[in-house]
Amino acid sequence: MKKKGGYDYFHQGYQPQGYNQRGYQQQGFFGNAISDINNNKETLAPIYNTTASIGIIYNIFTTILVVLICSIMIYIGFWLKNINSNKSDSVSGKYTNVKCTNEIIEDTNNNKKTIVNCTADVIYKVNDVEYKKSVQTSYSINDEQPVTVNYDPSNPDDFNTDNNYYYFGIGMIVIGILAIFISLFWLILSLIYKPVAAASGVGALGDAMM
Repeated sequence: MKKKGGYDYFHQGYQPQGYNQRGYQQQGFFGNAISDINNNKETLAPIYNTTASIGIIYNIFTTILVVLICSIMIYIGFWLKNINSNKSDSVSGKYTNVKCTNEIIEDTNNNKKTIVNCTADVIYKVNDVEYKKSVQTSYSINDEQPVTVNYDPSNPDDFNTDNNYYYFGIGMIVIGILAIFISLFWLILSLIYKPVAAASGVGALGDAMM
C-alpha cells in the first residue's frame, strides 16, 4: 500500500547514494583505485617486478658512482686536513703594516656584497728569534691585532695563521662518509624490500623521461 507522501520507494529497494547493497558506505576514489589494483594483480605484477628490477639496477649504479666520487672527496679531505700537520707548534704574534681595501660587487640578483682584501706583516718570535712574514687575508684585520701563528718546529720560518684547510678537510671527510653510508643503506633496503626498489625504479624512469 502506498503511504501518503510518496515513501513507497523504501519498499522498492531504494539505496541512498554512496552506499552499496550491504549498506556500507563506498570508499570513493581511493576505494575504487584499490579495487582496480586488486582486480588487475596479474596484469600489474609484471610491471611491478620490472620497475623493482630497474630500481635495483639504478641503486647499484648510483651507489658505485657515489662511492667513487666520495672516496675521492675523502682522500682530498685527508690531504687538506694534513696539509699543515708539520706546523705542530704555535706562538702568539701580531699584525703590522695593515692595508685593507673594500670592493662592493653586485650579483645577478642585484644584491650587493662587500669583498675585503687585506695585506699585512705578521711578527712572531721563536726561541728569541723574531720572524716577519707577509700575509694576505679576505677578512678585516687591524694593526697590532694579536694572531696565533702555527709553525714547523724544525723550520720556524714555515708558518700559517689559520686552520681553514684543516676544518674544510674535516667537513669533506664527514660529508663523504655520510653520503656513502646513506647510499649503501638505501641499496640494502631496495634489495630486501621490493616496494623500496619499485619506488627507486619509478624515480629512475621519471628522471629518464624528463
